[in-house]
Amino acid sequence: MIISSVIDSTVIATFLISATLFGSWFTFWYKTNLARTERERAYVCTLLSSSITSTCSIPLVYTLLTNGGDLTEILAYRTWTVIATTFFMTFLITDLVIGVVLYPNKIELLTGWIHHITYLGVLTWAIHNQFTAVFIMMCSLELPTFILALGSVRSQLRRDYIFATTFLITRILFHAYAIKCAWFMKPYGPVVIALSAFFPVHCFWFYGFIKQQIRLAAKRKQELLTNKQSQRKRSKQPSLHIQPNITSITTSSKTTIKKTSILRNNTTNNATSKYLSSPTPSFHQSPPVSVH
Repeated sequence: MIISSVIDSTVIATFLISATLFGSWFTFWYKTNLARTERERAYVCTLLSSSITSTCSIPLVYTLLTNGGDLTEILAYRTWTVIATTFFMTFLITDLVIGVVLYPNKIELLTGWIHHITYLGVLTWAIHNQFTAVFIMMCSLELPTFILALGSVRSQLRRDYIFATTFLITRILFHAYAIKCAWFMKPYGPVVIALSAFFPVHCFWFYGFIKQQIRLAAKRKQELLTNKQSQRKRSKQPSLHIQPNITSITTSSKTTIKKTSILRNNTTNNATSKYLSSPTPSFHQSPPVSVH
């Protein structure tokens, strides 16, 4: 049986099961405090969705790469691609519903509301026209999203260079190749138009990512330079503290020696004065110097 409507019983059942799955998945992360910050909560459902949809794309990507780029083989109807597409549509709805309540600052106008609602419309059209296999093949573009989500829920797993590499391979190179294959199949056809509509957005995002990395690299370089200058200043400070001490000790020593010398001189002078001022001594009281 071919499914060509979003109100088909299979689509509705898939939506209910998927909504339960996403709700349970998010509740587990939220109640166990695995997702502590708003950013972590915002990527919990994305982590699940991107991991499943990118995995589903593997057989279709393999088919396109091994059949010489013949997209007509991909367009053959497959029920499982409709189910996988409905799963992704459920994620879009769930993300908006949960996000409004628990991470409203992360549901932005462009990347949140406009992006999700636009995709819901496009995927409804894809189900109706039986293009879901092409969409699931293009879910290989969710691989960098999975890496981004993984690094967002656990910052220690963040790897910007892996994200950039997968983004370039999937959302730029493979996406361009898919547009080329669709063009050879039918120039200006609906698949070409649909694929081409999202390609500039990916290029713009990648450009923004490159600018961000350049800015972060410059910031790290400035921080490193500042740290080196601080270390140099700290290394010079001990010698500045020692010098006054040496000077103080030297001055103190000189003062002590001077005082000792003065004290000795005073003692000698006092003794001499006392002797000279006394009466003339008798012979037996003479100083200890023989007069003979």
